[in-house]
Amino acid sequence: MLREIIELFVEPSRKARYLYLSEKSKRRPQLLDELLHDARDLRADRSRALDPTLSDPDQVLALMRQHGAGKTCHVFGRSSFDGEHADLRAALAEAVGRMREVIVYAREARVAFVEEHDGRQFILSMK
Repeated sequence: MLREIIELFVEPSRKARYLYLSEKSKRRPQLLDELLHDARDLRADRSRALDPTLSDPDQVLALMRQHGAGKTCHVFGRSSFDGEHADLRAALAEAVGRMREVIVYAREARVAFVEEHDGRQFILSMK
């Protein structure tokens, strides 16, 4: 699933590096640190910064649902749901406004919520 996120949302010039890191389990912490610490490697044409940032998971849930997200997601990053398929609302409740470096990805809609360590937030979408 992480490979799919990289393919869809990472700048083409940086994909090879992230794909390499994703294939090495020992490199997973480095991958998450580099990918989630700073949004510079996310495709600008598929990323929308949330400004002001949101602290209400229901607001983020509504945004993701506008893009077609269903009830479940995959979570990557500093979360108890890391690497798991989870309930979208529960994952957002744990992630939103916590500055934890996390991606909450709704695969069926190809939409994701990203929050960085400094609290910056993004919606990633193919639409």
